[in-house]
Amino acid sequence: MEENILMYIMLLLTQLICASLILAILTSIFVKNRKKGITFFIIYILLNLYSLSIGFKFSTIMGSGMLIIYIGLGVLTFFVIKRKLSNGTSI
Repeated sequence: MEENILMYIMLLLTQLICASLILAILTSIFVKNRKKGITFFIIYILLNLYSLSIGFKFSTIMGSGMLIIYIGLGVLTFFVIKRKLSNGTSI
């Protein structure tokens, strides 16, 4: 049982780190060039949908955790991009 909990924690931490890095890159690209940023965002959404389908096939807990991570980081990224665009600053 402990091995399963450790595996869930490791997979969720990996998803958290990867999603954070990708959304940081998205923020940089979107602020510099909106067209490229939207393209990158669409690719990111498609990869997330694929990743979520695998996560939910693996277990409901895993899929739910991934969904919470993606929604939380997505909302955070939205506010960061909104603030950067309103200030007129770029990275």
